[in-house]
Amino acid sequence: MELYPYTFEPIYKDKIWGGRNLERLFGRDLPADTAIGESWELADLPQGTSRIAAGPEAGRTLTELTTELGEALLGGAASHDGRFPLLLKLLDANDTLSLQVHPDADAVARIGGDAALKTECWYVLESRSGFIYKGVRPGTTPADFRQAIARNTVDQHVRRYDVVAGDFHYLPAGTVHALGAGVVVAEVQTPSDTTYRVTDWGRGREIHVERSMECIHFEPAGESPPGAGDETLLATQLFTVARREVPAGAHRALPAGRCVALMMLSAEAPARLDHTGIADAAITLAAGQTVLVPAAIEAMVVANADCAYLEITLPAG
Repeated sequence: MELYPYTFEPIYKDKIWGGRNLERLFGRDLPADTAIGESWELADLPQGTSRIAAGPEAGRTLTELTTELGEALLGGAASHDGRFPLLLKLLDANDTLSLQVHPDADAVARIGGDAALKTECWYVLESRSGFIYKGVRPGTTPADFRQAIARNTVDQHVRRYDVVAGDFHYLPAGTVHALGAGVVVAEVQTPSDTTYRVTDWGRGREIHVERSMECIHFEPAGESPPGAGDETLLATQLFTVARREVPAGAHRALPAGRCVALMMLSAEAPARLDHTGIADAAITLAAGQTVLVPAAIEAMVVANADCAYLEITLPAG
């Protein structure tokens, strides 16, 4: 397979809480007459696998890319059971999502089956007086929480945060959480779709009280994401997330020898990604676009105007 930075066809997910804001914010050509809650930008799951959008490998899947390129793509990072070890999304919440939780490694071992660890984080792209729920209120016991679920008062036992564009929230596995209405986020997570709903606010979808109670962490979580500092928003053994800015006329190199994904936040005029690889194949970078850069090539972001992006880096090994 040819090595170069890859863009992918988005995978759109119709959700009862979704909307059409990706159309307004990023000029997306969304499926007609649907409420799009999720755009899977970079995905390698049975529920959806990304296909390369352009270049010599157009049409090939991310699974094929990961299998055939191996270290040239991933560097020292490990695949996830032969699949790419990240899932990147854009989420558009026009209504409040279900209050939910994902299992950590210990819960996965207890539950078994298809359960998979899911740790994630949100970068707020837009907030129309929006909010999120994140974490159990201090002092709440499992018994208190279970009783609140039965009484439909569980919102009184979770922490609510009003959010604005530029806010960042880390949601390690075991954190009960929900996006509130009026929020659009970029989501970076481990490749899992294992979700247990605590409550769906009376909308009638299935909830998973027992599974949720097995997974929820009731001890207080730290407010600062691990590894945060300067431009780095989060650094874990799974992935690192940094927010980068490049002023007009400047350039910035990507980490050498590391597999990197870029999620463009803003670009007053399209930037470009220059790289070693196929000739005359610079990638245009516009707001809302996601690009995957293999570890084996060198690349830099060149700004025609001020731009900003999330730089998501896989571990060195």
